[in-house]
Amino acid sequence: MVNLQSFNEEKIQLINLKSVDKNDDPCRQLMWSLEDAINELYAKDSVTVVLINIPDIELRCDRHAGNDGNKSLSLSISNIKFPTIGIVESEAHGTALELFLCCDIRVADKTSKFSMSHVLAGHTPVEGGTQRLPRIVGVGRAMDLLLTGRVFSAAEALEIGVVQYLHSEDVLENAVELAHKIASHGPIAAKYLKEAIVGGSDMTLDQGLRLETDLNVILQSTFDRKEGIDSFLEKKEPRYEGR
Repeated sequence: MVNLQSFNEEKIQLINLKSVDKNDDPCRQLMWSLEDAINELYAKDSVTVVLINIPDIELRCDRHAGNDGNKSLSLSISNIKFPTIGIVESEAHGTALELFLCCDIRVADKTSKFSMSHVLAGHTPVEGGTQRLPRIVGVGRAMDLLLTGRVFSAAEALEIGVVQYLHSEDVLENAVELAHKIASHGPIAAKYLKEAIVGGSDMTLDQGLRLETDLNVILQSTFDRKEGIDSFLEKKEPRYEGR
C-alpha cells in the first residue's frame, strides 16, 4: 500500500502510495500505512527531502472512514517536517488531487489531467480540497474547479499554480534530480525555511517576521551554519551534517 525508497545516502526518501483494497476501509488502510512510512523516515538521521508519488487511484474518503480523530491522510502529508515534493505521473482526481496539494512543490507529466471531481458524485472534499485549493489558485478559480468538477490540463495546472514543474518524460527521475538539488544545501536551513513559510502563512506579517528571526537565530548556533560560512570563505564545497 505504501513503500519507502531511499536515495543519496538516505537524504532523499520516496514514499510510493499504492492501490488499496476498496472493500476494507481503504482510507484508513492507507492512512495507517502512510503513518508507518513517515515514522520510519523520521527514524533516519540524514533525511532532507521527501518525495511523495501520488498514483492515479479512485479513493472515496469520508469524515468517518478517512479521518481517525485528529488524523487524516492530508494532515499526515502536510505535517511532514521536511520539504516535500509531490509527483503525478498520470492523473490525479478527487482525493488524489487533494493529497497532491498537500506537498510543498508539485511535479507532473505534461499530459497529466486533474480534477476536483467530488461534486460529480454528490459529495464534497474531506482532505482539505476546499481549503488548500483556494489558497493556491485563488477563490474564484477554486470555485470554478470545485463547483463544476471539470477536468483541467497540466498546462492549466502550471498556469494557476497547482504544479510548479512539468516534464514530457521521466517525471520521477526529474523529481529525484530536483530533490538532489535541495538536499545538496543545508538540511537544517531547508527544514527551517519550510517552517517559516508554512508557519508564517497563518500569522500576521509582524508575527511571521519574528518567526523568521527566531529560526535564523537558532540556525546560527549549528555546525551546518558554520560549515556554510567556512566553505564560502575557503571557496570549497560544504559538507553539511544536519547538526
